[in-house]
Amino acid sequence: MIGSKFAAAGFAVAFALLGAADAATHPQDLAALWKFKEEALKMSNNDARWRKVFETWTGRGEACPYPECPHDPCGEDWHGTWHGVQCRELQGVAQWKLPDNVYRRVTNMHIPEWGLPGHLPESLCLFEMLEELDFDENEFEGELPACVGCLPHLREIDIEDNKFTGSIPREWGNLKNLVEFEVDGNQLLGGCIPEGLPKDAEWCGDCWSTCPSYDPYCGSYDCNSCVSWTKDPEIGTSYENTRLKGDRCPNEPNPPVCPWEIFKEEFEQQQMEEEAKRKQQQVESLKKVPELQIRSVESEPSTETFLQRVAEEEAEEEVLPEPEPEPVVEEEVEPEADPALGECADSKTRVTVDNEACIFPFTVMDQVHCDCVQHNGEGWCTIADGTWKKCAPES
Repeated sequence: MIGSKFAAAGFAVAFALLGAADAATHPQDLAALWKFKEEALKMSNNDARWRKVFETWTGRGEACPYPECPHDPCGEDWHGTWHGVQCRELQGVAQWKLPDNVYRRVTNMHIPEWGLPGHLPESLCLFEMLEELDFDENEFEGELPACVGCLPHLREIDIEDNKFTGSIPREWGNLKNLVEFEVDGNQLLGGCIPEGLPKDAEWCGDCWSTCPSYDPYCGSYDCNSCVSWTKDPEIGTSYENTRLKGDRCPNEPNPPVCPWEIFKEEFEQQQMEEEAKRKQQQVESLKKVPELQIRSVESEPSTETFLQRVAEEEAEEEVLPEPEPEPVVEEEVEPEADPALGECADSKTRVTVDNEACIFPFTVMDQVHCDCVQHNGEGWCTIADGTWKKCAPES
């Protein structure tokens, strides 16, 4: 797979370099932010509260809007210039201290206390480097999207005081780096808590001043449970004022191909196609430059007659056979989904390695697929019960 990878130590950046002098947000994250904005406005019927959030989502914010400044949510500091979008530390490295020619990544979505309506946008699942999701004290309702469990770097989720219903997706139990999880105040949220989520919240105290210390009202502080990136005195899973009873249940495995992985592969493929197109246009432009034709001038007038010249030219002219037309090769086009029937026209019959029938179409985010999805050199599809299976090679 083409793209950026991070070494576990040393933050080995493999991003493409910029020609501009100022830092810029990674184009993949910028494309994901546009999708987030589009989804939020659509599902809220263009609600004024969402529009207010997005007022700064242009150029580098209010100080330098587009087109005077190019789109750059990360800006020149950790808090960014787009409301709610932050590009903080990434694997221990302060991104605002990186060289100017290195792309920044979106790590935090922080939009609390705005009374935002609608459901939690699933396009959040497109931010592969997201570390914090903070949407407390809004008006979100409906079920929580399972795909959030695919975000490998999430360490904090704060969605308390909303109106979520249903249960916590069991896929969220796969968030191995999650330390703080707050769903308090979602009075209709019930069911069980996936066992992979952090243990119930515990008081860790004032670990930033006189630790270890003792408070006669709160008892001794457990400083080992504190983390450096938050001053929240309670760390873990908190669920007061909900229907959750604290019962733990098994995790549900994530699909082998998560939304951000498909989005990343499709984005990189699009970038490669656009680059190839630009190079082809440059080649064609060079071909259109008229060649400089130099004609020789005879030093003395020719003594041959016009008829003699015509006869000589006809004798020298060779009649070349017309080239045979090249056979037309029809390109295979992936069948598209029929919007009326919700089915794929002329879709291939594909089976899994266990000889189970693949069910088409299936949708990952807003992308409809009528054939096996390629990921890391292997094909994947869903079967009748909705689970992901590896496709058998085509016969």
